Amino acid sequence: MSDRSPEPHRRALLAGSAALTAAILTDRGVAHAARGGLTPEQVDTLVKALADATSHGFRKSEFMSPDLADAIKAEALQTPAAQAKLKTAILAYARAQRGQRLRPSDFLAEWSVRPASYDPGPEFNAALTSDSLKPWLDGLPPRYQGYQALRKSLVTYRAISTAHGWGTVPEADTPLTVGMSDPRVTALRARLAAEDGGVEAAPTQPDVYDPALQAAVQRFQARNGLKADGEVGGPTVAVLNLPVGPRILQLEANMERWRWLPRQLPETRIQVNIAAAVLAAYRDGEPVMAMKAVAGKPEDQTPMLHSNISDIVLNPPWHVPDTIARKEIWPKAHADKGYLARNQYHVIDGRLIQKAGPKSALGRFKFNFPNSFDVYLHDTPAQAAFGRSSRLASHGCVRLEQPKALANLLLEGDGSWTPERIDTTVASEDTVRVPLSQTVPVYILYWTAFVDNSGQTQFRADAYDWDHKLMDLLNAAKGRDSDAVNLTT
Repeated sequence: MSDRSPEPHRRALLAGSAALTAAILTDRGVAHAARGGLTPEQVDTLVKALADATSHGFRKSEFMSPDLADAIKAEALQTPAAQAKLKTAILAYARAQRGQRLRPSDFLAEWSVRPASYDPGPEFNAALTSDSLKPWLDGLPPRYQGYQALRKSLVTYRAISTAHGWGTVPEADTPLTVGMSDPRVTALRARLAAEDGGVEAAPTQPDVYDPALQAAVQRFQARNGLKADGEVGGPTVAVLNLPVGPRILQLEANMERWRWLPRQLPETRIQVNIAAAVLAAYRDGEPVMAMKAVAGKPEDQTPMLHSNISDIVLNPPWHVPDTIARKEIWPKAHADKGYLARNQYHVIDGRLIQKAGPKSALGRFKFNFPNSFDVYLHDTPAQAAFGRSSRLASHGCVRLEQPKALANLLLEGDGSWTPERIDTTVASEDTVRVPLSQTVPVYILYWTAFVDNSGQTQFRADAYDWDHKLMDLLNAAKGRDSDAVNLTT
């Protein structure tokens, strides 16, 4: 829980500008170094890679000038000028696959997970010289299973779009429940069948809301982060009636964010999905723990970041950020003279602090990792939010459903901090900082579209509007007026 003031990213912007300038100069150098030109096989390989770019969520016109498109259509790529254009296009494609579509200055301050700079020129020249062009091209996209799964989902949802999408379900004051006979059921059945192959499209009684259709509704609700109660009321109808277009562009936005990650994530790590409000722990590349979380409200966004958990504080006091104190705590104190004492707040050197203990907003565990936003993972005495389907309710930090289990996992193997000693220390209410013998990487990410372990494509609301902002930034970066993306239609 924190009020954040991110530090300026001036050094990163300067470094990124220098890298962009170097990339442009490299492109020019490669384009003018034809050295006998490309072989027909190399031309064919490069043209196929550009043709396949849309399967990675790129726009059709993103890398090719009209002249190059005409030359490819006319199979007129033998001249040095045409081949120079082809090389320029493939270098732009290579940079895009490594997350270089945006300038460093385009990134929001909260997007501190950013791609490393990348100059494809030397690798491209080496691939031409060593006759390894296709392996080089194949190695450009992210190798992560999560990215490849989204790429398959993109094919599926584009096919739905080509088949004219799906229909809508009429809104009504009365939710649909099992046993009801209603004309809306026929529309609901057709809508669900567009995404779910388990839905019977033409049953004996198509207008009856039967248990099989209820199960399909529950699957839909679970895939979209809704309460899976099987009732077709307002919130469920609103998501059912979203067109397929925004879903496609959500997939593309999330594929872009995969390109910002390092080429390989640490096999042992903690990973938080802000949009779904869940935490997963990985060891040796395999998930070993998962739990619900509570992330920041839209007005108090949890940032995307990468850091390393350095220590755990048992029985942490809460040093209330000034903004939270001013907007929330002091008004309550003025309205209720016993509020501060009852909740164990006191003032030290002008700073409002809540005593460690059962009433502390940080609960019994706080997991520290250095970052410029002053956010962290922590326990909470407020458990009600974990029962909700939407769990964006914090001031920016990430609250955990099972912090004790995470502490035990991180301290596993540390003979001096057994689960029993952790329990004893927590019960004492003494504040103790426990350094980890080895820091553990933590990645806080924003996935509004992902594929779960069962192969189901999951969507979550773009509560921070970051999908929209990303696609707008990509449009502005390329000026794609005629091929612009739109997440609302």
